[in-house]
This record gives sequence, C-alpha cells and structure tokens, in this order.
Amino acid sequence: MENNYEKLATFYDLLMEAIDYEAWVSYVEKIIQKLQGHVHSVVDLACGTGNSTLPWARRGYHTFGIDLSEAMLKQARQKAEAKNLKITFLQQDIRGFKLEEAVDLVVCFQDGLNYILESEGLRQAFQAVSNNLKERGYFIFDLNYLPQIIPKNEQVSVIDEDFFTLIWQTNFLEKENIWEIKVTGFIKTIGNEYEKFYENHKERIYHPSEVWACLTELGFTVLGTYQAFTFDPPHVQTPRVVFIGQKL
Repeated sequence: MENNYEKLATFYDLLMEAIDYEAWVSYVEKIIQKLQGHVHSVVDLACGTGNSTLPWARRGYHTFGIDLSEAMLKQARQKAEAKNLKITFLQQDIRGFKLEEAVDLVVCFQDGLNYILESEGLRQAFQAVSNNLKERGYFIFDLNYLPQIIPKNEQVSVIDEDFFTLIWQTNFLEKENIWEIKVTGFIKTIGNEYEKFYENHKERIYHPSEVWACLTELGFTVLGTYQAFTFDPPHVQTPRVVFIGQKL
C-alpha cells in the first residue's frame, strides 16, 4: 500500500468534485437506523482531504480521520479549522491504526481498502478495525468490484485544465486481480512553466466471498451487502459493493 498522493493531493478535490459526501453519510445513517443501532463516535479511514470526514463532525459525531498521506491530511486539518469543526486527524496506516478510545462506527469509502493489494494486508486492516471498535460497533465500507466491466486492454484518458494536465493509463492485470492506474501530471508553476510528476496507483479487486470470510474469521457478523446507495443485493455487474459488519 503505497503513499501515492503527494502531488495529486494538490487538485484531488477538483477531481472528486462530483462525489456527494453528504449523501454517503446520510446513506450510512439510514443503514444504522435500519439496524436500530446507535452511533456517537466514528472514524473515517483513508479520509484523504477530509471531505468524507467533515459531514460527520457537522452532524455532531465525535469524529476521527485517518490517512497515510500527510499532504492530504494537511488540507483536511485546514478545512476543519476553517469551519471550526473538532476532528482528530491522524497520519497512520489503516492496516495497523490505533485510537486513544474505541468508537461506535468505522467507515471506509471511495476505494480506500482496494489500495491494500494483499489478502493478509486486508486481514490486518480488519483486525485493526476490530481492535478500535466497541463491542457491537459497526464496520461499514465499500469496495470496487469491477472484474466484469473493466476493459482488459490498456485505456488512456486525459484531463486538461488551466493549471494542470493529467494523463491516466489504466490496465486490468487479470492474473493478479489488480487495476493499475499510471498517472502522468503537469502542474503549471510561477512563470507559466510546468512541473512534471508520475504516480502509480494500484487497486486490488476482492471477491465478496473473500471479504466475508475474512470478516467472520475475525469475529464480525456480516449483516448485509448492498449495491452502493441502495438496499438492493449486489450482482456480478455491481461496480461498488457496500459491506456492513458488526463486532460481537
């Protein structure tokens, strides 16, 4: 699991501006309500620049955010301070994170767990969740599940804006079940010159049965899996699967 967002953090929010983070939080609240659960504290894993974390604090939850990228967390802290929101942001690896107090809910969205490329690493992350979760606490997360719809051949995309250009080369490595994204970027600097950078992102596609097995092995009860933003069961063409686990 590499820290590949040091340059991309500069304009990450622009790339993700179509994401409705408030809707994600509302969706999780509906899941908790459906389960007749009660949540007062939450940790947002792989929180990035904090857009997925701030809504929790705005709604009155005792909130933590964890990410590996200090560049991302710097932006997250600035946002929280500007909005006078009390959030504890920690630079930690989600495979072994530690909180000073256990929480009622752990969430991880937008491919955060897909960046863990080894099954043992996923197990370590789930164990860390269990270690920091209260008894009967909830673990709600999503995973990309794209083996049926990812193009098998290399694809190239270009994003060209006023102050940066990004070239994305994506390729699905079928044998390893890895979705590889190679990013070449050009950032406009003072004097209208450009700084060039490279980042290599990889996401592992996990089959839901493997995820279920790992959760149950570590003492979680799997309460359900859904297509994102719905309460419908996933199928082979579902691009994003939401898992709901409870620590017993």
